[in-house]
Amino acid sequence: MKRILLSYLTLLVLPACGGGELPPPAIVQEDPLADCARERLEEDLQMLPLAGAAVRADGTLEPGSYIVSSTYLKLRPEPEALARFQALMGPISESLQAQQGLVALQVASSERCGTARTLSVWRDEAAMYSFVSGSAHQAAVSSVREVSRGGSIVTHWTDNERGVSWTKAARQLGADPGPFY
Repeated sequence: MKRILLSYLTLLVLPACGGGELPPPAIVQEDPLADCARERLEEDLQMLPLAGAAVRADGTLEPGSYIVSSTYLKLRPEPEALARFQALMGPISESLQAQQGLVALQVASSERCGTARTLSVWRDEAAMYSFVSGSAHQAAVSSVREVSRGGSIVTHWTDNERGVSWTKAARQLGADPGPFY
């Protein structure tokens, strides 16, 4: 038994010592989305202007204290998933336009990373939760696994008009422990 084990070990060790050929190295594929992360704004991030009742002509917010919410959605690339995402966004958009207490909204997306982001600014938590509990938002929440490839997250915080930015949103999203969708 010892001789069989020794022969087996010799077969394994000799190639590594130059006594035989080594297998070719494995080809390592780089993940094209490796640098896409919720805490880092995408280089190709395309955003609509900040809009809403509290947005001044220069694009800044009126002074005040707000509840800010931000989402980061890693979209599934399949055409059916993207179509479902678009179908969900119609009722969400309509609901947001009529939502009492929403004072500003900005949406953004990255084609390279396949992500969608939102930055919403609310008068208070009650207004934000009124939207969250609405039927359009609930339908989107129920369908998140159909449109997300995992790692999607939402967070919110209290801030003043100077703290409402994509940079702050990315920092908050990166610090939030989840849950992830």
